[in-house]
Amino acid sequence: MRRLIRGLLAAAAVIAGAYFLTAGAETRSTSASTDPLVKPARINAETVRIPIVPGAPSPAVAASRGVQELLFGDRSVAWNPGTGLWGGHTRPNWWQSALALQTLVRYLERTKNVDPLYQHVLLRIYDANIYKPRSTAKRDFANEFMDDTAWWGLAWLEASRYELYFRHDVADARRFLAVAEYDARYIVAAPRQCGGIVWALRRSPDMVTSAEFVSLAARLSSYRQAPGIFHDPAKAAQWLTDARYVFDWLRRSGMVDLHMGYVLDRLHGGCHKFTGGPLTYTEGEMADALVQLGVADHRPFDFRLASRFIRYVLNYRSRLISHGILQEYCEARVGACHQRKNRLDIPAFKGIFVQAVADWSQATHRKTFLRFLQNQAAAVVDNAVVAGGDQPGSCSRPSTCEFAFIWGRPVDGRPPPIPVTVASQESAIAALTAVLPKSHG
Repeated sequence: MRRLIRGLLAAAAVIAGAYFLTAGAETRSTSASTDPLVKPARINAETVRIPIVPGAPSPAVAASRGVQELLFGDRSVAWNPGTGLWGGHTRPNWWQSALALQTLVRYLERTKNVDPLYQHVLLRIYDANIYKPRSTAKRDFANEFMDDTAWWGLAWLEASRYELYFRHDVADARRFLAVAEYDARYIVAAPRQCGGIVWALRRSPDMVTSAEFVSLAARLSSYRQAPGIFHDPAKAAQWLTDARYVFDWLRRSGMVDLHMGYVLDRLHGGCHKFTGGPLTYTEGEMADALVQLGVADHRPFDFRLASRFIRYVLNYRSRLISHGILQEYCEARVGACHQRKNRLDIPAFKGIFVQAVADWSQATHRKTFLRFLQNQAAAVVDNAVVAGGDQPGSCSRPSTCEFAFIWGRPVDGRPPPIPVTVASQESAIAALTAVLPKSHG
């Protein structure tokens, strides 16, 4: 009997290990690869210290110059005042423009920057894109893709907070809040498959869109709970109810393991079949959803659950971190992501995860992951600063302060597997912003 029990326990351990290490497709369009992997380094990502090398720019300088390049620099990176968007001709420019807006606003909030120039940028984005009759995004930044709509809702809610608390412009704060609430209502009202939030009309539910909605609805609840001009207890309660409903569906669906901090990507071919494993941004968005639920519902236990998703990524066995620095699965494979169909989406992922860790730290007032955040900023300024022609940059001026997709090894002048894009720029700025000292006054 003892031998049988030992055998069963050993088998269970093997199954659990395989489950923990399973890595799936990379967002809807890619499948698992059999390319050889670089063996991950066994170090504690929460305690290892990565110094900033002599001659590298400080995070504050890199963030400032990087933001200038994000707005007024090379066309592959910079904002286009004509369209009010980023990304040029690339397909991901719509949803990544939402991320760029959110990243910009978070930087302005962190530095308490109320320069009218940035207000002009926000209003131009709003005016140029609030209503587009011949587009799939016809009004209020909502379109057939629920994940895109949720990213825009999150961005405009952050912009509303910036207007209210930093610029004290109630009219613009109200205008931007209206977009965020419209987008959230649009997602709630969309047809559901299997009871969940679909990533696009007539498509299946997925994890990240559901987590985005939970985060958006919970943030709206907190905003409506706060005393002041937008205080509305009825709306706050309804948004929290919506957030909890979708979170409970996520938990029941099997796509989220709250104990291990592990997520699957989406339902596929039925309501009980899954495809895809965890990625930096899906783990991060699930963590942020729990953080925002905890803030809105005043439940510290949600912060503990959120930390499990962060720690999943920070464990070397996840293969999403190497030598203490974030990496995507494909970075450790032959070609380093060059052959991935969604290769222009991938550079946005790290920034989403870093912002989730920063939100957890702010909500809990704890320094648990401070060293991790410092290490990402150090890796960016040590390894990822790019000037023209894929050459190492210095951030001495904005044109020498673009950021590469890969943070874990230095720019060497050779063509990178994924070029510098708005996604790589915004992810790096998110990492730098997370460690800036908070301005006072």
